[in-house]
Amino acid sequence: MPPKSASSLKTAPAPKVAAPAVRRTQAERRETTRRKLLDATLEALVEQGYARLTTVDVAKRAGVSQGALFTHFDTKEELLAVAVEHLFPRIIQDFLAGVGARPSGKDRVEAVVDMLWAAYQRPELQAAIELYVAARTDRELQRALAAVDGPHRKNLHRVARELFPDVAATHPDFDDVVELALDAVQGAAVGGTARPTDPAHRRMLDTLARFLRVSFAPKA
Repeated sequence: MPPKSASSLKTAPAPKVAAPAVRRTQAERRETTRRKLLDATLEALVEQGYARLTTVDVAKRAGVSQGALFTHFDTKEELLAVAVEHLFPRIIQDFLAGVGARPSGKDRVEAVVDMLWAAYQRPELQAAIELYVAARTDRELQRALAAVDGPHRKNLHRVARELFPDVAATHPDFDDVVELALDAVQGAAVGGTARPTDPAHRRMLDTLARFLRVSFAPKA
């Protein structure tokens, strides 16, 4: 039998070497568990409300033990407050995306008012508001939320200045007007008034937009 030529010899494929598993650091694992707990807290808060929410259920939803939950958060109140803090940047990001995607012909004031109202209709934000209402008679929850609310409110004003830089630079009452607008929409959302199916809904939003335009108009 004649020997095979070199060109006819097939080289066996090299064995595949599995890529080394990327091992997460302890800090990364801790942060992953923390995020799962915060997401589970918001989910439970939306579904069950503040009065029925338990740390046992939150831990189960996150796939950890209740003991593990309390290695990340000292109290239930701290867990709730940090979950709200975890939620707020997401709400603001979606709000800005909605304002930026406004249809042609729709001015920025109208878009801001509409998107602000839409934000307060989100179940997770309504659940967060429920915590603030409950905090009136719950001192521990009140203290936990106070640590979150101040920075969040400042962030909202920063966003307002970015949306209306000229007005913010020239109107001394700019921050007060922003507070009034926020309180008006939040109050309507808490009270359950002016739902989209109610004609008062559009009138309320249009009135708020007119108020903002007048307030932001150049001073004579």
